[in-house]
Amino acid sequence: MDWDEMARPWLEAAEELEKTLRPVQDTLMQAAALGSGEAVLDIGCGTGPTLRAAAEAVGPEGHVTGVDIAPPLIKFARGRVPDTVDLIVADAQTHAFEPERFDAVISNFGTMFFADTAAAFANLRQAVKPGGRLAATVWGPPSANPYFAIPRQIIDRHVADVPPPEPDTPGPMRFGEPRALMAALEASGWTVEIATRDVTLTPPNVAEEVAEMLMKVTIRMMLRGVEVGAHQLSAIKADLIEFCDSSALNGAIVFPAQIHVVTAHAT
Repeated sequence: MDWDEMARPWLEAAEELEKTLRPVQDTLMQAAALGSGEAVLDIGCGTGPTLRAAAEAVGPEGHVTGVDIAPPLIKFARGRVPDTVDLIVADAQTHAFEPERFDAVISNFGTMFFADTAAAFANLRQAVKPGGRLAATVWGPPSANPYFAIPRQIIDRHVADVPPPEPDTPGPMRFGEPRALMAALEASGWTVEIATRDVTLTPPNVAEEVAEMLMKVTIRMMLRGVEVGAHQLSAIKADLIEFCDSSALNGAIVFPAQIHVVTAHAT
């Protein structure tokens, strides 16, 4: 994997993405209910916004460790989190964490990308203390998330034969129907509750800039491995701008969204 190439669009759009997804992060942190002095493991920490929130929640007596498989994202996060936060470049599914080290595991849109979900949650289970807990967010179904569904429809309008994501494979929409996620957690030693929440995403920019963010991240991800001409990309971007314009409310672009909030305790 060329991690520099993979990470580039996420780094370029980091500020816009973090502001757009802030309601999801706030929902995650509320579900995690981190307390002063706790040891926290952040899975798929990316550019670091949840690391900063967790470090603030646990205070100087607590400890936060962030894990991400992409070295450029960890490097970026290092420059914006407290020195007390430990960062690890690793696959959380297989990394040898210190047993019973953490009070809590958190993950904001990170668990949808494990190659083997049950194995990953079993590995995380042994990393938490007895009675330790997990809080994670995953996307709901595409039908409830125009942020993903409309870009995909636009792609299909301009590019022939783009294969749809395969069910139960790593990707953002993997747990839109969360029964498999619940089963994987229960099979690996967690008791689980999943709550579905409607949230509102409000990108901070005008339509052209939001469309550019979607081109960098969402469209690029959906078209990975597909040959696309410059005229097709221009047509896709034009349609995205129209979509963003149509999503404006009182001068701000608003995307309704649905997420699943996972809370679990180690048994």
